[in-house]
Amino acid sequence: MADLDLSEYLKKISQTRVNRRGFLYASGLTAASAAFLAACGGGNQLEEELLTYNWSEYVSPDNIKEFERRTGVSYSEDTYASNEELIAKLAAAGGNPGYDICCPTGEYVPGMVQSGFLEKLDISRIPNFKHINAAYKNTAWDPNNEYLVSKDLGTTGIMYRGKLIPEGVHSWKEFYELTKGKLSGKVVFVDSMGDVFPFPLKMMGHSINSNDPAHLKEAGDILQELAPHLLALDSDNYDDKLASEEAAMVLGWSGPLVDLKLNPDTADSVYTEADEGGLYWMDVWVMLKDAPNPNAAYEWLNFIHEPAIQARETESNGYATANDEAKKLLPEEVRNNPAIFPREDVVAKLEPGVDHSGVQQRQDIWAEFKASIGS
Repeated sequence: MADLDLSEYLKKISQTRVNRRGFLYASGLTAASAAFLAACGGGNQLEEELLTYNWSEYVSPDNIKEFERRTGVSYSEDTYASNEELIAKLAAAGGNPGYDICCPTGEYVPGMVQSGFLEKLDISRIPNFKHINAAYKNTAWDPNNEYLVSKDLGTTGIMYRGKLIPEGVHSWKEFYELTKGKLSGKVVFVDSMGDVFPFPLKMMGHSINSNDPAHLKEAGDILQELAPHLLALDSDNYDDKLASEEAAMVLGWSGPLVDLKLNPDTADSVYTEADEGGLYWMDVWVMLKDAPNPNAAYEWLNFIHEPAIQARETESNGYATANDEAKKLLPEEVRNNPAIFPREDVVAKLEPGVDHSGVQQRQDIWAEFKASIGS
């Protein structure tokens, strides 16, 4: 889709206002590194390590190696499977359990700020912030650019092996019928409440953000009906399950499609957004309060938005970038891949999520659903 169309859509998202519960109010240094440190005042000595908490397999290994080569900083990472897991770990620690940066989805940032989990950012220490499209700055989640830097943009939809489902999957209704029918035992959902709820809600004609008790009950009944038919909840390795044909279909994210397509044995893999619509999301980099290595964190945040580095991120993980200069460097087949940069007609049917972690009915439905998987 055209850049302007996507930008206008995200701008509209950023101007949307909802209540607080939804949170959407609406080997030595290179010359570039030396210039960066000079811009920061030259007195910010880099620490020896950078401690990150992130989704699994979400950063290019080549970029990590390049960062370590340039800076001498050792990059380490722990992973989580959902925003809920991230928030729960911070809450259990009473704040920062010892990381520098993490990567929540945008709508969770206001709640993290209110909980005292995040450090304010000095954007002057991230010169490459200038490359980020204006639609992803001054968002409703962070109107003054104080806490977040865009990481990746994506959707939650349906991925499947074409040779196992030659008729294709076009809608959530078809997804539902296949899951309880011929694909029983061969379907995986990502282990993320915020990504799963849009499926039953949109299938029933509701907003993905509806918290109407009757709508949520409908969604819960659908999830309970399907729970015994699922192979697993898996946010980390569903691409492996598709590759081995242990799974035939996944409710998940588009990123793994890139590697599946590159392998001749799994090149029949398909990713699509359902006809009824679904979820559009933006993950973001944030610095945690009392980060033990803040200078290394700033170095990373600037490094990762160098256009060539950011372009490598998109090619590696299969998600769209908000960095305009990086997008220009991407191969045409990547820029025109609708699984990475959705078409205008698809985007028109997608909704941004809001944080529903405080909605008890959703929490209860999710807990009951998880307990019923495979039973």
